[in-house]
Amino acid sequence: MKLKLVSYMTFAIVMAVILSGCNLSHALTLPTATPALATNAAAPTDTMAPVQDQNLINTQAAQTVAAVLTLNVPSATPVTPTVVTATPVAPTDTPTSMATPTVTQTFTPVILTIAPTNTLIYYTKTPSSTPNGYACQVTSTTPTSSVKVSTTFNWTWVIKNTGSAMWGQHNADIRYISGTKMQTGADLYDLTKNISPGQSYTATIAMETPSSANTYTAIWTIVQDGVTACTLNLSLNVTN
Repeated sequence: MKLKLVSYMTFAIVMAVILSGCNLSHALTLPTATPALATNAAAPTDTMAPVQDQNLINTQAAQTVAAVLTLNVPSATPVTPTVVTATPVAPTDTPTSMATPTVTQTFTPVILTIAPTNTLIYYTKTPSSTPNGYACQVTSTTPTSSVKVSTTFNWTWVIKNTGSAMWGQHNADIRYISGTKMQTGADLYDLTKNISPGQSYTATIAMETPSSANTYTAIWTIVQDGVTACTLNLSLNVTN
């Protein structure tokens, strides 16, 4: 920026010199004196200043401008920049590692104590159909004492109809179900009459005791139209 300002100022000075030279040349150019017609006049004694050549003045001004411009022309030789190499400095501060927080969790186990509930579940046999109005009660059995081995006897049940339905003579049967078979006849017998609610009936079955002394049991039922109306249990002590 400074170099350009100096050049502009130099150029302005040179131009001023040129312009002043031009004015000077015009000022120094004098009109040619017309000699007097008098014949008797004496010759002039004043000596005229020489007239300067305008071309010479212009040439000198141009040479001066060229010389000034030459002085202000920057050197064509480039200046090698100085390279400053920065040496990295290793940090001296050693970072402090952050401590890992230790979280301690304490768990208190909770033990659930469940007291077992002992529930006795009785097995109930589901009948083939609903015994509507059927119920009974065994009021007595015979024999009431023990019977010797290999002895014939009659086993009897006195049964009371405690339900609301009648046991029909032709619809109800006394039937052997399970246990020791001591009957000497069939496993199925018909009722000999109708048994209305509230009435009792004596069922008699011919039997013979086994040849070994022991206590023997059996199960019989009264069945009407495929439905168990009454269950009859037998238990007999057989001796030698």
